[in-house]
Amino acid sequence: MALLLAQPLAIAQARAAAMSLETDPVILEDLQALAQAMIRQGRAADALALLAEYEDRNVGNPDYDYLLGVTALAAGRDAVAVHALERVILVQPSHAGAFLDLAIAHYRLGEIDSADVMLAHVESQLDPPPALRAEIVQTRRRISRARLTRHWRAEFGASVGRTSNANYGLAVSSLQLTLNDAPVTLLLDPSYRPRGDGFAEARASATRTDELEGGTQRELNFSMRYRGYMSEHGQDQVDTVGTGIWRAPAAWLGIDGARLLTTASLRYLSFGSSGVAIAQLGRGLRVPAGACQLTGRADYEHRAYAQASTYDAAIPWMAAGAECTRGAWQYGGLQRLGWDIAVNDRPGSDTLRAETLLYARWQARPNLQLGATLLYAYARDSESYSAILAGGDRRRVDRFGQKLEAVWVPGNDPRSPWAVVFELENINDRSNIGLSTLDVTQFQMGLVFRYF
Repeated sequence: MALLLAQPLAIAQARAAAMSLETDPVILEDLQALAQAMIRQGRAADALALLAEYEDRNVGNPDYDYLLGVTALAAGRDAVAVHALERVILVQPSHAGAFLDLAIAHYRLGEIDSADVMLAHVESQLDPPPALRAEIVQTRRRISRARLTRHWRAEFGASVGRTSNANYGLAVSSLQLTLNDAPVTLLLDPSYRPRGDGFAEARASATRTDELEGGTQRELNFSMRYRGYMSEHGQDQVDTVGTGIWRAPAAWLGIDGARLLTTASLRYLSFGSSGVAIAQLGRGLRVPAGACQLTGRADYEHRAYAQASTYDAAIPWMAAGAECTRGAWQYGGLQRLGWDIAVNDRPGSDTLRAETLLYARWQARPNLQLGATLLYAYARDSESYSAILAGGDRRRVDRFGQKLEAVWVPGNDPRSPWAVVFELENINDRSNIGLSTLDVTQFQMGLVFRYF
């Protein structure tokens, strides 16, 4: 009881003693009691954030890792739990509780076969006590129900919002031309200026994950999004995507958890009467590094435009990225470099492209996740875009994008199927040619139903 009444002091003392956690089990016991008290108060995310402060010096300590794993489960951070509990069983392969909790984490992530194998191992090899056997029975019942879905997960959402630029109007009111070596200002018709509008949007996605022979995992995803505008009906959008990902163990690398990735996707995006089909194939390697997963990959992308074949393109990409999880935080980034090869004779010919993406997500509460994304994209044509625009210079476009989002789950269960989503997004394209300069700001909010 005294511990509960003096939590701020206990937290300060625990932080001050973080350096000695590895060698002082008494301090670890105090930290465990504090974390459990915070979980009982519905503050599992805060408990996880507290434990994460000590992760650097205590990774590999099975007592700490087990505490981190069960706290992550309580906070709904199943991927964090998997990493922590795997470290426990590497050091203590007879730890039945860690195996059970790891099975639960895999079950929540949709990895049903992995969860089933772990439960079988606990029952057949570890002789769990009666209380643990009762939990195993309950977990097996949940797995049996999950098998009826054949490893499918789905999400359905509907939202409303408003954009400042439904017609992708230009951010300039005039263009500077060069005619017969003389500068000329061309005033644009108001119809080329941005027009704000409200919209309604519907989304649906389905994902199936299967464990194949040899430890290969296959993931198939299908998604569709429709946006209809209140006034700008000619800009209504349909976005349909199908993706397949194969992850195979890369045992030859000698790094535990390394995976060879193969990806394939097909996307069709339409704006009113025009559209573009985008096919992509990729190959890469994913390697664990502490709390992160590092990825390097090469992709080939082909774009085919339905109404403007002049802009068809083939793009080889090289990419490197990282995805990290630490306590209540998920963060990472992706860097891509590509050479956009003009299939037909388009203005500007080939284009050098570079993209930088950074993101962070914070589980502020068990039922509230906040996120932010930053994007910078650079494009530079290899030839003059037009002899009369920008003095015949090669076109350069700098895109700056920012997105803030919040996902709130009503109630106290973070795995409730219903969630409320808020998104605020801003995109600015800056170019030496006015035809490629635009601004877009949009906000939307909606309701999502998740089927696990």
